[in-house]
Amino acid sequence: MQLRGNSVTRQRSLLTPGPLSLSLDVRSQMQLDLASRDCEFKEVTARMRRLILDLLANADDYSVVPIQGGGSFAMEAALSTFVSSAHKPLVCINGIYGERIYKMLRLWGVEARTLAKRATDPLDPQEIGEHLNRNPGVTHLCFVHCETTTGIVNPLDAIVEEARRLGVKTIVDGMSSFGGIDIDLSKGGPDVLVTSSNKCIEGPPGVAFVIASRELLEKAVQEPRSFVLDVRDQWLSLERTGEWRSTPPTHIVQATTRALEILEEESIPARRRRYEKVRDDLLNELEGVVSPLLAANVQSPVCVAFVAPSGMADQAAFDGLYRHLASHNLYIYSKLHIATRSFRIGCIGEIQSGWIQQLGCAFRTYFRPGQGAAARPISAQETSQALVKVPPRVAASAQVPWSPETAVLHAGYRRDPVTKAVAVPIYQNTAYELDGDLNHIADVYNVKADGFTYTRIINPTTRALERRYAAVDTGRDSLAVASGQAATFLAIVNLASGQVGDNVVASPYLYGNTWNLLHNTLKRLGISVRTADPRRPETFERAIDDRTICLFGEVISNPCLIPLPVKQLAEIGRKYGVPLVVDNTTTPLVCRPSDLGAAITTYSATKYICGHGTTLGGLIVDNGKFSYRGASRFPLFNGPDEAHGGIIWRSALQDVDDLGKSEFLLKARMTWLRDTGAAIAPFASFQLIQGLETLPLRMKQHCANARVVADALKKHPKVRRVFYPGLFEGADRETVDQTLNPAYGHGAMVMFEVEDELAGRKFIQNVDLMYHVSNVGDARTLVTHPVSTTHTTVPREKREAAGIFGGSIRLCVGIEDVDDIVRDLHKALAAI
Repeated sequence: MQLRGNSVTRQRSLLTPGPLSLSLDVRSQMQLDLASRDCEFKEVTARMRRLILDLLANADDYSVVPIQGGGSFAMEAALSTFVSSAHKPLVCINGIYGERIYKMLRLWGVEARTLAKRATDPLDPQEIGEHLNRNPGVTHLCFVHCETTTGIVNPLDAIVEEARRLGVKTIVDGMSSFGGIDIDLSKGGPDVLVTSSNKCIEGPPGVAFVIASRELLEKAVQEPRSFVLDVRDQWLSLERTGEWRSTPPTHIVQATTRALEILEEESIPARRRRYEKVRDDLLNELEGVVSPLLAANVQSPVCVAFVAPSGMADQAAFDGLYRHLASHNLYIYSKLHIATRSFRIGCIGEIQSGWIQQLGCAFRTYFRPGQGAAARPISAQETSQALVKVPPRVAASAQVPWSPETAVLHAGYRRDPVTKAVAVPIYQNTAYELDGDLNHIADVYNVKADGFTYTRIINPTTRALERRYAAVDTGRDSLAVASGQAATFLAIVNLASGQVGDNVVASPYLYGNTWNLLHNTLKRLGISVRTADPRRPETFERAIDDRTICLFGEVISNPCLIPLPVKQLAEIGRKYGVPLVVDNTTTPLVCRPSDLGAAITTYSATKYICGHGTTLGGLIVDNGKFSYRGASRFPLFNGPDEAHGGIIWRSALQDVDDLGKSEFLLKARMTWLRDTGAAIAPFASFQLIQGLETLPLRMKQHCANARVVADALKKHPKVRRVFYPGLFEGADRETVDQTLNPAYGHGAMVMFEVEDELAGRKFIQNVDLMYHVSNVGDARTLVTHPVSTTHTTVPREKREAAGIFGGSIRLCVGIEDVDDIVRDLHKALAAI
């Protein structure tokens, strides 16, 4: 394909399948539209179905059922139609596509077994036969003919014959083999073969095929679990009327039919030879630069996998090579297979020999010794788009987690790849140039590949912050947003079903604006709040029903300092399949909610993480402690989400690397953050990174000073009561000891009461050193009179039920000399 820009014509060399790699003859058919000519469309559909059977050696005992969508949809439709919950399938796995089959079945509650091999080893028919003999209850055998994870080919005929001998039905993924490897169904092949139009058929994406024996189709009874078309219903409609039940764009059917005609004219053996020549040319061209992953006898003709050179250990490092090739208009598969540390180059399409020579030249340039950035394989530390920088010693030792004190300085970023600067750069921009393969760009927008699109959704500076804080908090991943309020809001609504009637079971001891968010704003979105007492965890359990989307509370509540029994509530949540969401704003590092079983942790990073009262920001951490799969209360995690084109979030995790650690945060980022615009500014992310670096030192000093202040207030005659976690007794003390890390202390916040509201106001008006502000978490000591500030909008009865009275004073103890703080307290108390 020719692209013109600045009067220069550039040849885009695609070594992957895709619309731009189609032949001109096929692309020309995509200009047609038969929507107004039903009879002609039926004829084209019938022609397409007949061509498939012809290519399978006139398999008259089979029928072809075309499915609108990609190969994954067709496989899901086939499994849903032919495997019921009463069946016991065996899934043979030696790559990610086999794993997908197993995950689909397990999601539906099917009792599936697995027989797993290494990704570099083909499936063994004898081993499969022995397994089936030992397990006579197995009803179906599911496997992938050609696993394009690595390009390995499994022995189709021998495996099918072994299964048939034992009376086991076979369902085979032939996405990357049909059209490139001869499959003869006339002699009895698999019972079900699934393939798609956009691989070896060399047609456009958008149509897939379930090729099944007529006997199976006649007996199939679909259970109501598939998100896509019932294969049997589609088949009956086509057989009786020639019409589709769900019709794809007609020009796609026309182009697919033309691609099948071309395949028939060329013949499958001839096409295989064409692919094998490309593969062999690739192997010869890259010999001495990179080594093939597989032995020649198991290598597919469809693609060839190469072992990544030493030092290219992760996707971030591979991205450097991918961008280097793209700068030469050379496009290969964009994913590194982490398990085998290999990458793939496709042999499909009209690949020219000159492209292969250019590819070899680009590889040799990239790995040439003494060539600056290309002096060796670019590692994760030296890629600018993916800012996770893992030192080689850690990568080599199974990535032992750093301590928080180390992670605040080193996690998420190592150095700039060009200047070698060690500080995280400020990417103060909104958009990113969309250069390179248009298919890859579309994949980024469709959550099928990592990449930067728009700063409202993702930004390199912010991504460094997110990765770093996830490591600090031992979470799977984190999401940075505009403020702590935004973090709480997004964390809760991201769990919502989208239907009126959801509810949250929450502690009443909350920051004033959080209380208002839950009890007023969420109510307007159809989410109600039920109050439960954190001192009596069983009240949370009693309030849960089948529409409860989360339990919620503050680890140490602001401002009345009631401790949340995180561990017990997490256990209750797990029992009922309800995640625990906690706000840990007041005790970062002092508490590690992930260690206690919390599912999600939120922070107002404005507070201690920033530490200087300069920057708004919020963080949501997914602790990786909760599974949403199969839960009816979370339909948007278990079915298509129309907020992002019908995506299924758990499936999307398999397509992305950097953002593939948390389906919860991937969904939050790509829907709620995108749509509400609660994005943090890159400069704010940079400032939070600066604050985070000293967080361990500051929190220890905050806590030490707070203990001294609490002891001084407890002794003062004008102070009625002092609330500080380090002074608690009884059940509250047990909760504190279970929840907080004594190596840090008990937090920086102290709550105390003077006689009444008038006395509280007088105290505030007579402080000198301390600042009267409604913020917390500053390096300076801050003081607040809640009934005059943060809780003015909370009704008195609800405020007092939450422990906030007229004489309540909240102290956020800073890191000054503690004697100066105590002296200022005594001066202000003397004025009452």
